[in-house]
Amino acid sequence: QARKRSKLPKELPNSENVTYVTVDFTHQSLTKQLMAAGFDQSKSTVFTLEGVSQYITKEAVSSTIKELATLTQKASSIFFISYIDELLDKDPEACFGKGYPKAAKRAKLIKNLSAKAGEPWISFYGAEEMESLLSQNGHSIKENVTLEDLNSVYFTPVGRTLPENQIFKLEHFVIAKS
Repeated sequence: QARKRSKLPKELPNSENVTYVTVDFTHQSLTKQLMAAGFDQSKSTVFTLEGVSQYITKEAVSSTIKELATLTQKASSIFFISYIDELLDKDPEACFGKGYPKAAKRAKLIKNLSAKAGEPWISFYGAEEMESLLSQNGHSIKENVTLEDLNSVYFTPVGRTLPENQIFKLEHFVIAKS
């Protein structure tokens, strides 16, 4: 966690309030880990679960979201989660930009490399499934985007548009609010 903290921008306001909490989502209680780290249920909080959902079971993701909903009943929260599109297995070409070379082969390679590293991707989601999971727990989705969406917002204005045949659309980035 010290490595992550060292990467925070120096000019980030209130960076001293950023807390990284290590948790094994399949064997530890998120509530216990957060409380041990000094979590204050009365304060508004931003939770980030980036690069987590594909590595743990859907049950663990659901349990995590339920725990966060319970923990944040007294104050508003913003919830950021990323997930891998279920189409990666069903229609790999749909997870890459038009004209992306050998999309199916690339999808298989990405999953194989992750598994070889000891971190297999085991859970994939559709947009409706993620929206349902979040809304059942008091969160409304404010944004659900892929790199394709972010390309025009962030890269194009600075003259760095990614060509469509180089875009990964397999990961979704969701911002939800309670």
